[in-house]
Amino acid sequence: MPKKIKSKPRFEKFLKPNDPLLRKISKKVSVADIGSLETRNDIKEMLFVAHGEQGEKKTLVGLAAPQIGISKRILLVDVAANGKGKVGDLRLYINPEITWSSKKSGEWYEGCFSTDCVCGIVSRPDKVKIRAYDADGDIVKESYSGYVARIFQHEIDHLNGKEFITHIKDENKLHWVEKDEFPEYRNKEAWRNWSNKCPRSKWEKIKNSKHV
Repeated sequence: MPKKIKSKPRFEKFLKPNDPLLRKISKKVSVADIGSLETRNDIKEMLFVAHGEQGEKKTLVGLAAPQIGISKRILLVDVAANGKGKVGDLRLYINPEITWSSKKSGEWYEGCFSTDCVCGIVSRPDKVKIRAYDADGDIVKESYSGYVARIFQHEIDHLNGKEFITHIKDENKLHWVEKDEFPEYRNKEAWRNWSNKCPRSKWEKIKNSKHV
């Protein structure tokens, strides 16, 4: 049966941080299934959520299918994003993979709809090359640097059952950021010296909570 589009509000579509699906490796979409009704509906649902969040909050720069309960290797990435609120070129990637990454790395903040109020400073390669399929089943090969390269790495982590927090070893770089504080955290680069830390034990408690 084709997957039906859920009717609940956009913000309720995101899985809670304790959902075990977020720790699972997502399944590849076969080339034959890319044009199927089920896959088209999955993409439609992802776009519904992404456009809603961008229109209302201007915070969504990427979305991985498992974040909204679809355990498939599908991503949306806004390649116009700059890490300070700019968006405007949201693109679809099916079965994305990083074929090359630079040896040079850099630090920047990361946050996520799937980690509650936990944000942090993550070191990642500055440049990447991406290979994926588009909605027509054609192969896409692209190169990105800076913040957009970071988004791809962050979202592909989701497809592999990982949160950005796994890359942070220094607890001083784990932060607790309330929703109304995020514009300051992001736009004014307050993340560089954010005083409200999030002990790893606090994150583990959120992630392993039995309460939804």
